[in-house]
Amino acid sequence: DLMIGFLFGVAAIHYGRPSQHSHMMAVLPEYRDQRIGFNLKKAQREDALSRNIDLITWAFDPLQSRNAYLNLNKLGVIACSYDINLYGEESSSELHSGLGTDRLLAEWWLVSNKVKSIMDGDTQEVMEKQPVEGMNINKTRRNEQGLRLPVESDLTLTNDVLLLEIPDDIEEIKKLNIQVGHQWREHVQKALIHYFTTGYYINYLHIEREDDVRRIYYVLERLTKPYKPMIRD
Repeated sequence: DLMIGFLFGVAAIHYGRPSQHSHMMAVLPEYRDQRIGFNLKKAQREDALSRNIDLITWAFDPLQSRNAYLNLNKLGVIACSYDINLYGEESSSELHSGLGTDRLLAEWWLVSNKVKSIMDGDTQEVMEKQPVEGMNINKTRRNEQGLRLPVESDLTLTNDVLLLEIPDDIEEIKKLNIQVGHQWREHVQKALIHYFTTGYYINYLHIEREDDVRRIYYVLERLTKPYKPMIRD
């Protein structure tokens, strides 16, 4: 038999409670976009619940919009913790090389209303289609190569809902202009650390389509529970 994907996790303690930390997941390239990653996570959730565990965590790169989409919209995680260079300044992984190893901590609250509604239906589709009324944290523009790059950010906002644009395809940016990639890393790092420490969390990913161009935004909302964000450098 051919193993086409796997998921590996370990026992952990988070917020003083037993949890699982999901360390690694991978699917063979020719089998991607077939819901295999989603089904692996679904099986992990069912196993955790059978052990009376209601929280699974894992780390993901805030610039990788594909992973962010799976985590936030299809699984229902939230994120309010940021690690600077979690695995050191460089990684041997081709996927995560060149821009350091900053990571968000995904918190998957397995019996939350958000997660249960996503697991039971298509809530993520509703989130994507509904208009988002929020203040934009950052401004972006296209450079002479046609690459979108960050211009400036506003760190004084106090609205209940905020939008932070991230690159649609950071891998393409890394291939064409690594300096633009570094600009995105520093820009997103600064904005998320600021708003995490002032009481916001990332709830989901918003996608806007302009002709054949996608614009990707993190939707930040105010925390309603007294979670303490972790910012580590």
